[in-house]
Amino acid sequence: MDKARRTRSNQRLRKVLDDRPRRIQMLLERGFIKNASEIPDDAIPIDPEFSTKAGLCIPAVCYQDIEFVCTDCGRPDFWSAGSQQHYFEISKASPYKQPKRCYDCRQQELARKTQAGAGSRHKSS
Repeated sequence: MDKARRTRSNQRLRKVLDDRPRRIQMLLERGFIKNASEIPDDAIPIDPEFSTKAGLCIPAVCYQDIEFVCTDCGRPDFWSAGSQQHYFEISKASPYKQPKRCYDCRQQELARKTQAGAGSRHKSS
């Protein structure tokens, strides 16, 4: 991960951690959890406001780092809780998606698809 990406990720994480008490309070009020201790200290609680507005049923009450093995290169990698929060709440992606490629392989796949799409377009006259 390059320095700029790491800095942006850390800034997002700090903002979410500052919002942690509000998120936990909302989860308690809405009955998602019975006690604040259900959310681990290293996890980011979901924002129930987000899930209600988006009409989504979030499968978990918090985001935690997920370890996985890249299907392309076979290297172990992880999907950070902060990245998940951004992906689901900011990008509004499906909450049922799971990672399968590391960052480098995702970039290669994106480049491959872009190049394939550019080569197959019909030229207009």
